[in-house]
Amino acid sequence: MIYEDIETKHKKIIDIAKNYMNMIKDNEHDINHMYDVVNYTKELLNNIDDNIDKEVCIVSAYWHDVGRIKKDSGHEQLSSKMLKEELKKTFYSDVFIDKCCQTIENHKWNMYPKNKEGLLLKDADKLAWLGRGRWISCLKNKQKLDSIIELLPKLKNEILYFDESKKIYDRDIVNLVKLLYSKIFKY
Repeated sequence: MIYEDIETKHKKIIDIAKNYMNMIKDNEHDINHMYDVVNYTKELLNNIDDNIDKEVCIVSAYWHDVGRIKKDSGHEQLSSKMLKEELKKTFYSDVFIDKCCQTIENHKWNMYPKNKEGLLLKDADKLAWLGRGRWISCLKNKQKLDSIIELLPKLKNEILYFDESKKIYDRDIVNLVKLLYSKIFKY
């Protein structure tokens, strides 16, 4: 199943996540960050052959930060709870719901996910520290990124799980420097 098919199949639930993310005013975690995470999730799924549930990963990528609409600390638990409530209103199985919830609940940098989908989501979310969407939003709104800058040196060797994630890190740290260079010199 290709990603367009997954997104079409889960359109209603994904659209709800997009609506929530459009309301978040935190430039580090706005809808641009969500799209960065979704794109990194897809890239990782394309390159990791590890029997990972693609549908769970895609739905979870859209929903992972939705709880930030109400709170920052503990948002991952709230995101999981909000997704569970929405999925229960529709045709989703308890197995799918539980897997999505487990995937979202431990995606913060200092947590350890309980399933492969959670490991992939966590890596995609952390790779999004290098994502253009986040950096452009923050630069445009003059939001400081001190906490992200502090964690970048640890990202590759201490936080990322998959080897493929580390390869993407190597590529995108260079792309981030190019983006910042272009902003400084207005190319």
